[in-house]
Amino acid sequence: MKKILLRVALATLGLFIAMSIGGWLLLRGSLPVVDGRLHAKGVLSVVTVERDAVGAVTVSGVSRADVAYGLGYAHGQDRFFQMDLLRRAAAGELSALLGGATMQTDRMLRMHRLRSVARAVVARASPEQRLVLDAYTAGVNAGLGSLRTRPLEYLLLGASPEAWRAEDSALCVLAMFVQLQDPDAHTKVQRALVAGALPDVAARFVYAEATDWDATLDHTPAAAPLMPSEADYDLTKVTPADDRGRTRRARSRELIGSNNWVVSGTRTASGAALVANDMHLGIRVPNTWYRARLHWQGSDGEGADIAGVTLPGAPTVVAGSNGHIAWGFTNSYGDYQELVTVVPDPADAARYLDGQGSHPFGHARERIQVRGGTAVEIDVLTTRFGPVVGQDASGRRLALQWTAHDPQAVNFEMLRMEQVRTVPQALDLAAQVGIPAQNLVVGDQDGHIGWTIAGQIPKRRASAVPIRLSTDAAAGFDGWLAAGDHPRIMDPTSGQLSTANARVVGGGSLERIGDGGYDRGARARQVAGDLADRGDHLEPADMLAVQLDDRAIFLERWHGLLKDLLDDAAINGDPRRSEVATVLATWSGHAGIDDAAYRIVRAFRQEVEHRVFSALIAPARARSPGFAFRPPASFEGPLWMLVSARPAHLLPPGQHDWRAFLLSALDGAVASLPSECAKLAECTWGRANVSRIRHPLSAAVPALSELLDVPPEMLPGDNDMPRVQGTSFGASERFAVSPGHEADGYFEMPGGQSGHPLSPYFRAGHERWAHGMRAPFLPGKPEHRLTLAP
Repeated sequence: MKKILLRVALATLGLFIAMSIGGWLLLRGSLPVVDGRLHAKGVLSVVTVERDAVGAVTVSGVSRADVAYGLGYAHGQDRFFQMDLLRRAAAGELSALLGGATMQTDRMLRMHRLRSVARAVVARASPEQRLVLDAYTAGVNAGLGSLRTRPLEYLLLGASPEAWRAEDSALCVLAMFVQLQDPDAHTKVQRALVAGALPDVAARFVYAEATDWDATLDHTPAAAPLMPSEADYDLTKVTPADDRGRTRRARSRELIGSNNWVVSGTRTASGAALVANDMHLGIRVPNTWYRARLHWQGSDGEGADIAGVTLPGAPTVVAGSNGHIAWGFTNSYGDYQELVTVVPDPADAARYLDGQGSHPFGHARERIQVRGGTAVEIDVLTTRFGPVVGQDASGRRLALQWTAHDPQAVNFEMLRMEQVRTVPQALDLAAQVGIPAQNLVVGDQDGHIGWTIAGQIPKRRASAVPIRLSTDAAAGFDGWLAAGDHPRIMDPTSGQLSTANARVVGGGSLERIGDGGYDRGARARQVAGDLADRGDHLEPADMLAVQLDDRAIFLERWHGLLKDLLDDAAINGDPRRSEVATVLATWSGHAGIDDAAYRIVRAFRQEVEHRVFSALIAPARARSPGFAFRPPASFEGPLWMLVSARPAHLLPPGQHDWRAFLLSALDGAVASLPSECAKLAECTWGRANVSRIRHPLSAAVPALSELLDVPPEMLPGDNDMPRVQGTSFGASERFAVSPGHEADGYFEMPGGQSGHPLSPYFRAGHERWAHGMRAPFLPGKPEHRLTLAP
């Protein structure tokens, strides 16, 4: 019996070893070939794809199309699953790969019918763009096809990847519209609900135009919030909304982010402009961006040498330097949507009214494939403004007009940025590119700098309002702003331009851009102040110091408020309040990983904001109890005004004065802290701000977490400071570079260049990003070279 059991055990062990080796070999089969010479059907001349020690690629060739093929080849080798998710997310086709768990997302996005938009974008592309796009597409499919086995993710899903198409590259651009703008029009719907339920003066107070933190580029002031008088709005006479069973709180502001700035040559050591950019996005494995340097000779002398970040799925460099100019982006948060209440035709329920008469509703049948399930068909109701996306509080249909719906607003004009030589040329081009409207900062080799909005800006017939009636003659866009009407600023006397998702201009310029939910200006002001304080003779290292600034300037006054609040009478023997007072004395003024005071002050402010905002909009919450209301970022202005002035008629219900209310909010904030905060001195910010950079599949299969995810790490930084850092949100890259001096620049990126966990490039470089250590902007000495020959 012992011999039999021993043989069974050995056989079992052998089978396990064989299966493990087989699985390992299967996984290794999807690693890309990075050395050698291959014949490539689709290139006209030799293309080389080189990889350095961290996997950053340099693609070289004779023509732009051949280089596009090489870039597509590398994207297809290293990042195909990411590209697949990106195109499917935009098109509302995730369920066909991932099953019914993503059906709700697909339903929402399928209403926008972005695949049909993508097809129209490709049809409108110029011959030169189409040449590059087709070469890139061929390269992607060749790179994917060069793998000996399917990419790891498809092996785990038991699925096969579908070939890349040219329209999929347009979908990747449209996916950034979805990520950076507001596909469900939540911001506009909420503003309309508040405006419809509150007195006008109260609604305008809640949605203050700006805050005292604003730091605009044109130095235009904004009117201070006008506090409603007791006659205007009295909370003591407002019935509080029923909070029983209510579990949804205001959403975290983690999805606000991105910094960019440019310093003129008059203030740099090199005499060339110096551009810095850190675009804040959700951070996953692999990272959003893929590092690349593209070099081609050009038969007509129009060659180029460009380095920066590319978006897997698209053939262009998104941000970086071409040796003549350097550029970077932040999301502009302008208003690029029109929400319209559809007025039904009383004579025919199948029709609606607008300013020109009666029209039939359109119907688009969309079929959503579900892997492992039954396909679902949905009927997308359409109007001349756009698809019907929901209902208002009265049950009336709402139609959304959005720049992403129009093929004129999406294109591959960014390819032309590769040949731009000067700041004026870049600003002229910016108005023509088809990307989600962004703050572009640009600097050139001669030291000139500039800012504008890159991307199409819709032209409105009248001043923007949250929602218009379809019968209003001013409803809907009236085409696009001409290039000359895009606001721009060049060579300011300060020698610097910076943006951080907040309001950047005022007056007529602000009216043209609109307000799509700006961030408060705390981060923008801190960046601008940092740059001004650093003086002249600036170098890239100075830019990194600004990007890593985690000083808690925004919360300083909240720390002071809380410290003053906790006097002897407030503590009065309460051990928890006494503990808070002790911790407050350790305030470092930074969002540091060892700082408990920062975490307490932050939690206190958030609790006060939640309670005050909820009380002020109680009538809107009562009318729409299922809606997830979120404080606008600009609410900091009204909020600070209230806690400073403490008007009795705007005191949230449940307390007899503001002091008692604030102490109650403190108690609530402390009580809501997790169990790790039993001792507040150990309740540090680092224990809350732990990075969770995960692969999309590891959440579904936790056993794969160690293989697929980046190990968690406590990180400093937060939202309202230059070093934006959340658990899975933050700087998707950091760089600073002067055109013509690229060798002196730096680049950092979370995660690694490869999406394959067995690749040496899977996490290469991540530590430098996590700890803010400089790495070269340009790819280093090549360690691998793949030659693609005709």
